[in-house]
Amino acid sequence: MLIDSHAHLESVEFEGLLDEIVERAHTAGVGEILNIGYSPATIEKTIELTEKYDCIFCALGIHPHNAKEFTREFEEGLKKKLLGKKVLAVGEIGLDYYRDLSPRKTQRDVFRRQIGLALYFEKPIVVHCRDAFDDVMKILREEGAGEGGGVFHAFSGGLDEAREVLELGFHLGIGGPVTYKNSKLPEVVSHLPSGAILIETDCPYLPPVPYRGKRNEPAYVALVAEKLAEVLDVTIEDIERASEANYRRLFHGETQAAPDIAYTLRGNIYVNVTSSCTNDCLFCSRSRFDSSLYGYNLSLDSDPTPGEMADAVKKLAGEGDYAEIVYCGYGEPTCRLEFLLEAATELKALGLPQRLNTNGQGNLIHKRNIVPELEIALDRVSVSLNAPDADTYERLCKPDFGGPAFGAVVDFIEKAAASKMKCRVTALDYEGVDLEACRKLVSAMPGTEFQVRRYHYTRYDS
Repeated sequence: MLIDSHAHLESVEFEGLLDEIVERAHTAGVGEILNIGYSPATIEKTIELTEKYDCIFCALGIHPHNAKEFTREFEEGLKKKLLGKKVLAVGEIGLDYYRDLSPRKTQRDVFRRQIGLALYFEKPIVVHCRDAFDDVMKILREEGAGEGGGVFHAFSGGLDEAREVLELGFHLGIGGPVTYKNSKLPEVVSHLPSGAILIETDCPYLPPVPYRGKRNEPAYVALVAEKLAEVLDVTIEDIERASEANYRRLFHGETQAAPDIAYTLRGNIYVNVTSSCTNDCLFCSRSRFDSSLYGYNLSLDSDPTPGEMADAVKKLAGEGDYAEIVYCGYGEPTCRLEFLLEAATELKALGLPQRLNTNGQGNLIHKRNIVPELEIALDRVSVSLNAPDADTYERLCKPDFGGPAFGAVVDFIEKAAASKMKCRVTALDYEGVDLEACRKLVSAMPGTEFQVRRYHYTRYDS
């Protein structure tokens, strides 16, 4: 379901309209709304909303605009309110140097105190940051806020700021501005890992296109999801699944689901063959960071059997229409060649094209040409090249086989391109990768097509 992770339904703009606002949200597929109480007055109204509507939960705190209202008496009252069952977070808190409605020193002091409350009550925080990014990050780091986690609400920074937020283990809240003409957010979003994204409205503010200039409301979070799906080249269902999983882990403390053997993404069925890999690429999140992908857990407890892979795929295939079966995951599928081929042979009966995503080291792994075996069961192969030469490949991909790995990958591509399989070669737009040199290398191999893949920053687990 869709979740609006930041709303202000206590606002005067919604007086007398809440029943129909909540009903429209439900009709749009919004199953939960996190309402933000940010001042003494709005906190009381927000708590009332959570008592009236089952779908509304809340975060409570003092906005930097209201920092001068943060008294000892208020703090003691807030502590009691934070014990409420529907109070999921402390926020929105932070710094606002744009309006400066409270003295900056007061803002910083109150921000620190509320981070302390969040850590004590073991709740994440909802961060407001406007024209104060460096000070916000400094305080978050000094106060150890990464331990409890949180979200940068209405994130409006660039790629460098996004990377800093991710390195802290925080999420980024994306709302209506991602739909605005000339917004820089689509470029930022295109680099975000799926495990870091929350969607929000900030209603009644920041409505998405085509409602810009009008009152925002939770139902419009569906338009945000639609834009994110377009930017990330996935389906709206993928965005919905990912953002809900991220929200529930952050705000409800839900643990990651059991590992997924097969999963659907971009209208395809993917098969998580193994967690083992012969590369330790600098750009890969395998075994290092967040193992989630659009709401799925790709961190296998053990490698699946051919029967388990086939059964998982058949179950998904029976629930919808899909374009192809892709053997992928965070490991190298050809490490388990025999099992992969057994599953693929059984699944040919489904009539779907089958594709292998590989690092191209299968021949090196098995010390023979495995392409003739692959082309019997598979229709397509996609090879991750990611470098135009051996030195760059060894530096970025850190192959277990060392120097010979790059030559083996090129040889595998040439053999795959000459087979019955359709052969695609890809390279990541990662720093240090000469994409034009990669393109030139691939174009000299008949029977191949070249594709640039977008690099997504990794999110550190807090």
